[in-house]
Amino acid sequence: MSVADQHSPSVPEHCANCGAALSGPYCSACGQRVDTQAHSLGHFLGEATEVLIHADSRVWGTLLPLLRRPGFLTCEYFAGRRARYLQPFRLYLILSVLFFLLTALLSREPASLAVKPHADPKQSCADISFNLPGSSWLVPRVRAACERVVADNGREFGARITHNLGRALFVFLPLMAALMKLLYWRPRRYYLEHLLLLIHNHAFVFLLLSIFTLTTHWVSSSGPQTLLGLGMIAYVTRYLYRSMKAVYGQSGFMTLMKFSVLGMAYVICGAFMLLATMFVSAATL
Repeated sequence: MSVADQHSPSVPEHCANCGAALSGPYCSACGQRVDTQAHSLGHFLGEATEVLIHADSRVWGTLLPLLRRPGFLTCEYFAGRRARYLQPFRLYLILSVLFFLLTALLSREPASLAVKPHADPKQSCADISFNLPGSSWLVPRVRAACERVVADNGREFGARITHNLGRALFVFLPLMAALMKLLYWRPRRYYLEHLLLLIHNHAFVFLLLSIFTLTTHWVSSSGPQTLLGLGMIAYVTRYLYRSMKAVYGQSGFMTLMKFSVLGMAYVICGAFMLLATMFVSAATL
C-alpha cells in the first residue's frame, strides 16, 4: 500500500449518524453530510464559511421581500417554494427576540412609573377597591402587586411586561386568525393560511420596529423622530392592506372593508391582551 493510500480516507458505506446505506455525499435518511476529510482546522473553517454563506443568502432572501413585498412570502409558502426562505415561525421568533432585545439594550433609562420618591407602598395602594361581585379575593392580590410595583418604582414591572408580551402574542395571533377565517369564509380557506399571513405580517412589524429603534436611538431631536414615526405608521398600514389584497385576491373595496373590521377588532382585542398582560405581570412579581 502506498503512502497516499494510507492517508486518503476511505468512503464509508453507512451513515455515521443513523447507519443508513449511503448513495451520495449526503445521507438520504437523516441528511447528514458524509465527512471523509481529516478533521483539521482548515476543514472546520471551510465548513463554517459555507454554512454562513448559505444562511446569509436565505436571510437576505427572506428579509428583503418581507420588507418590500406585502404578502409575498405567504403566497410563496403555499405555492410550495419554501426552501429558499426562512421558515415562518422561525422568522417570527428571530425578529421578535431581536426587537425586544434591542428595546432592552438601547433604552436610555430603565422603564419606571411616575411614583413619588420614597413613597410608602402600603399607603400608596391603600385606596384600591373594586365594586364588583366576588371581588373580595381580588382586592388583596391587587394591593400586594401594587405595593411591589411601587417599591421599585415599577422597573421590574416594566421588564416583566416586556417579557410576557411575547408569550401573550402566541395566544393573540391564533385568535385573530380565527376572526380572519370568519371574514374570509367564502371561498373556503384553511385556517393555516390566515395564521401564516399574521405571522409574516407581525414578523414584518417587528423588523420595521427594530430598524426604527436603531434609527431613533441615534437621532436625539424629537422632530425627525416624529416624522419617522408617522412615516412608519403610514407604511405599516399600507403594507398590511396590500398583504391582504395580495394573499386573498379580492377587490380593493372588499379588502378595505375587511381590513377596517380586522383593524378595529385588533385594537379592541389588543387592548384586552395588554391589560391581561399587565395584570399577570403584576400578579407574578
